[in-house]
Amino acid sequence: MYKSRSTVVGDLKGQIKLNYEAEALAVTLKSERERQGLSQRDLSTRSGVPQSHISKIETAGVDLRISSLAALAHALDLEIALVPRKAVPAVQSISRSVDTAPIVLPEVAKHIASISKQMSNVKGLSVDPHVLQGVQRQFNDMQQYQNLIRDPAMLSSIYDALKEVKNVDGVDALKQVAIQMARLRNDLVHLDIKPKSFPRRAYQLDGDDDA
Repeated sequence: MYKSRSTVVGDLKGQIKLNYEAEALAVTLKSERERQGLSQRDLSTRSGVPQSHISKIETAGVDLRISSLAALAHALDLEIALVPRKAVPAVQSISRSVDTAPIVLPEVAKHIASISKQMSNVKGLSVDPHVLQGVQRQFNDMQQYQNLIRDPAMLSSIYDALKEVKNVDGVDALKQVAIQMARLRNDLVHLDIKPKSFPRRAYQLDGDDDA
């Protein structure tokens, strides 16, 4: 089918724009991976996307498919959303403010990735799904406070306990893992609680006793 010159030029501009946006997404994914202290192999374990494919995505050596984008974004705790063009500046402003949040230590991120990988191995043992779901919930809750962990050794015992679950009869071991995760999560929550300060009154009501 014949295309006019203006149509061809329009198609090229559209393709260039799409390529630019894909490269911008690839840069964002790579930056977030590095910010979390994850290697491409760690991200591959979390997302299920082959490490070789992640490498090609980050170097713009392959088209970024929606399925890969969704898997990588989920693994990096990012959300994919379509927003009105007018709202983009506000969204970018909020995103920049989030970027100033406390960063997860690289060693902590590696331990979290190791625990995540070991949990994937446990899922392949056909362990009681209810117990496994409980452990997964505790793990998810614990991850929300990983930026507060300053000693990676706090995660070592959890990883070691997961390694002991080597067969379908490892329910008791999994329950202990859940307890350890819950205990760590609770400790981190208490660290995150900041005492509230109340302003002193600038006046005194009639009848108040002097302190």
